[in-house]
This record gives sequence, structure tokens and C-alpha cells, in this order.
Amino acid sequence: MNIALVGGLILIVSLVGGWLLSAQKKSEEKPIKIMLFMVYFWLLFFGQLAILAIVYYYDKKYGLEWIIR
Repeated sequence: MNIALVGGLILIVSLVGGWLLSAQKKSEEKPIKIMLFMVYFWLLFFGQLAILAIVYYYDKKYGLEWIIR
């Protein structure tokens, strides 16, 4: 269940972030905005996955109990 919640949160943050970042370009045409949304979405998605993987690795190796207290 926790994995589904984290995955859903990553998806929501990527969707909202991609939409907000692509909406800043007011002068662009609609197809270009859609392509920018997809680029920003995937960058945010894989960036968050990379951060999560690094945190998971260090949690298994060293334990993060001292951070979470």
C-alpha cells in the first residue's frame, strides 16, 4: 500500500509540475505546449524516481532512523 501511495504522489507531482512549467510559455502553439508538458513530466518523474532510489539505497545500507526521529 505504501508503494502505491508513493507512486501516486510521484505521478501527481509530475502531472502538476509539468502542467505548470509548460503553461508558463504563453506565446507557444498548442502542439509545442503538449510536447513541453511531456518533456517536463518525464523529467520530473524520473528525477523523483532517482531521488527515491538513492534514499532507498542509503536506507538499506546505513538506515535512516537517525533522520526520521
